[in-house]
Amino acid sequence: MNEAVFNLLMAVVTAAVTALSAFVAAFVKKKGEQAAAETNSTLLKDVIEEVTGIVSIAVSAVSQTYVDELKKAGSFDAEAQKQALAMALAACIKAISPATKAFIEETYGDLTEYLTTYIEAEVRKQKALLAATAALESASSANATSVAASTAAATAAAVVQNAIAQSSEK
Repeated sequence: MNEAVFNLLMAVVTAAVTALSAFVAAFVKKKGEQAAAETNSTLLKDVIEEVTGIVSIAVSAVSQTYVDELKKAGSFDAEAQKQALAMALAACIKAISPATKAFIEETYGDLTEYLTTYIEAEVRKQKALLAATAALESASSANATSVAASTAAATAAAVVQNAIAQSSEK
């Protein structure tokens, strides 16, 4: 009887160890996948931050040193736009780290196409910001003019009322 209990116990332990092993293997696999996903997410976040910063600086620099002068001269045409894009793209490629470049090429393919998309988006963002700033300044100027006009009108009304009051007393 002891041998039968021992054999039964061994069968239960063997089954439990097998099930536990499968569970541990699945757990380890899942944790490995999570670690890989977190590593990819962290790397992707770092790449996006680097590219965004580089593109913003490159677009601002090209705008300040090339585009603004051509716009003032009235000669910013389609060819000048292509040249500005090429200048910004060259600046980005020069500034980007080798690790980021490799990640983009491995993940997205063509580095030039990837950066061009970011550059065009940054140009649009900077144009919108410039337009919003100009509108705000215009509104602020108009508001200041309105306040000045209202103040002048109120002052004039007070002077007229004072004059009427003084002439009525005489």
